[in-house]
Amino acid sequence: MKIFAAAVAFLLVVGSAHAQSVSVRNLTPPGAFEVVNEGAQEVSLSSRVQVQRLFNGAWQNEITDMQLVLSNNPPACITLRGGEHLRPPPWNGHDCASQGLGSCRATWMLPPGTFRFLVASCSGDWSVAGPAFNMEGGSGKM
Repeated sequence: MKIFAAAVAFLLVVGSAHAQSVSVRNLTPPGAFEVVNEGAQEVSLSSRVQVQRLFNGAWQNEITDMQLVLSNNPPACITLRGGEHLRPPPWNGHDCASQGLGSCRATWMLPPGTFRFLVASCSGDWSVAGPAFNMEGGSGKM
C-alpha cells in the first residue's frame, strides 16, 4: 500500500511540475495568445483550447472550435519542447471557424465579455488557464 501511495504522490508532483512549466500569455489584439513551455522537458498538450467566459463571478466553458494547431484535421496532441513558444492564430470571437479556418453553416459571434484560454495536458491530468482579457466582440468576418 505504501508503494502505491508513493507512486500516486510521484505522479501528482510530476503532473504539477509540468503544469507549472507551461504558461498561457495574452498578446495584442485581444484573442491573440501564446503557449510557452518554460521548463526544460517536453510537454504533451491537447490541441484543443477551451475558451471560458466570466459569468456571475465564475468561469464557464464556451463552445468553440479553438485549437493550438490550425488544421481541418488537427492531431489530438502536440508536443512543446523545453523553451518553445507556440502562437496559434488568434480567436476572432466566433463559436465556429473561430480562428478563420473552415466554413460553418450557422456560426455566431459570442457577446462581449471577459474571457480566458485554458490549455490542458494531452492526458487531461492538468490544465493551465491564461489571464483574463476583455473581448468587445468578434471580427464580424463571417
